[in-house]
Amino acid sequence: MNIEFLKGFVETVRTKSIAKASENLHISHTALSKQLRSLEKHFDVQLFIRSSQGVELTEAGKVLYDSSTILFDQLASIKNQLEPYKVWHRIRMAAVPDIAARYLMPALPKLQEQGHEVELLYRQSTKEVYKLLLNGEVDLIVAERISMHPSIWIEDLNQEPLYVVMSKENPLSGQPMVTLTELSNQPLVLYTEGCTIRAKLTELFATMERPMHIKTEVDFSEVILGYVGNGDGVTVLPEASIIPFSDRLVFVPLHHPEAQRTISIFSRNRTKGQKIRRFIS
Repeated sequence: MNIEFLKGFVETVRTKSIAKASENLHISHTALSKQLRSLEKHFDVQLFIRSSQGVELTEAGKVLYDSSTILFDQLASIKNQLEPYKVWHRIRMAAVPDIAARYLMPALPKLQEQGHEVELLYRQSTKEVYKLLLNGEVDLIVAERISMHPSIWIEDLNQEPLYVVMSKENPLSGQPMVTLTELSNQPLVLYTEGCTIRAKLTELFATMERPMHIKTEVDFSEVILGYVGNGDGVTVLPEASIIPFSDRLVFVPLHHPEAQRTISIFSRNRTKGQKIRRFIS
């Protein structure tokens, strides 16, 4: 007997309609009718009294319904008890490109050695990455920490300092660090609204009551570094984005206690998240 047939039976009882139940289960009316007849044939009983108004349970149907609800409760309990022992052969993870390169890519060989089939999704904005998790499209994300619903498990991985990126010709390029006051006098090349680094800078400048002069807004880090490399402004990037892009660029720490971002791992399933966390450093 197929357990899915019992699910169809329970849904039909709940809705008192084969048509409504089939719609809720995303199967055809004919397919569900066949499932119900299969159950009746299997148990050699009549489960429903059918009419133009819908369906009503027979006495035998009531017995099967009560037993089915108990069965599904037991199956749910078994599933919960086995949760810590799950292997999770297939794992879907997501991050923006720089975070994926720093934290997820090195973990792939370790996960594959354990028999996991890993699918890594990239998105250009952190907001899009969060959306993938909240919509249940991925099992886990690595992203900048933000407040999440209590149902989302979160664990911090690292704190990354922020760097001011500028051309070698910039007067600040020879300094060991750059202050917010100094940065406020520079033309900024930043991501468009919605970028977490931009939001952090906006917060820092507002706290110190300093102006922030945004000269250019772009969507990709490669474009930002192109502008900066040509001397058209400076930008601020996290540690994970600091790569040898050009011999014309200089990366100088932004001097402020809050000039950093916290990178965290997020999952809708605490046990699964903790299991995968062991492979991410």
